Amino acid sequence: MGLISFIIILLLWQWAAQGYTSVILPSAIEVGVALQTLLWEGQVMSAVGATVFHALTGFGLAVIAGGLLGSLAGTQRRIKQALNPIATALLGTPPIAWLVLAMVWFGLGDTNSIFTVAVTVSPILFTASAETISTLDPRLLAVAQVYQMQGKVLFQSLYFPHLLSQLLPVMVTGLGLSWRVAIMSEVLATPTGIGAELNTARANLDTAQVMAWIVITIILVLTSDTLLRQLQKRLLPWTDKS
Repeated sequence: MGLISFIIILLLWQWAAQGYTSVILPSAIEVGVALQTLLWEGQVMSAVGATVFHALTGFGLAVIAGGLLGSLAGTQRRIKQALNPIATALLGTPPIAWLVLAMVWFGLGDTNSIFTVAVTVSPILFTASAETISTLDPRLLAVAQVYQMQGKVLFQSLYFPHLLSQLLPVMVTGLGLSWRVAIMSEVLATPTGIGAELNTARANLDTAQVMAWIVITIILVLTSDTLLRQLQKRLLPWTDKS
C-alpha cells in the first residue's frame, strides 16, 4: 500500500506541475534530475555530513545534560523543584529565539547550530528522565533495600533498565526534532549543511534543487528514525507490539 500511495502522489505531482512554471512547482522528473545532479557533483555528502555533525553533536550534549540532570532531579525532590521551572521555561522558548541569541554569542558557524539543538532538546530529555526516575515502583526499591543494593549496583539493576525503557521513545522524538532545528539554524546562520544548501538554492530561484534537498532531508530523517527504532526493538523487545 505504501508503494502504491507513493506512485499516486508522484503521478498527481507530475500532473499538477504541468499548470505551473518550474520556479513555482517543478515536476517530479525535474526534481529527480536535480537530485541526480547533486549526487554526481558530490555536494550531497559534504552537506549531509555537516548536518549530521550539527544534529548529532547537539543531540548528544542534550542527552548528557538533560539525562544526567533529569536523573538527579528524579531522585532528589528539592533539585527537581528547583530545576522544573527552568525546564518549563526552556520548553516554552521557540528554537528561533535560541538561534538569534546564538548568533549574537557565537557568530555564524557550527557552534550556533549545535547550541540551538542542545538547548532545544535537553529540557525534553530532562523532563522525561526526571519523571521516569520518580515513577519507579517503590516496591522494587523496597526489595532492593532488602538485598542491600546501593550505588552502582542499584542504578544498573533498577534505575537504568527503567530509564532506558521510558527514555528511548522520547529520544526518537528528540532526534527527529534535532534534525529540524539543525537544518533551520543552517538556513539562517551556518554556512555549511543541508540548510545552507537549501538557502543557496532558494536565492537562485532553483525550486527543483530546493525540493531535491527536501527529499534528501526526508531520507536522512527516516533513516535515523528507523535505526533508533531498531535499537529500541533490540534493547526493549517487549515494546514491539507489531
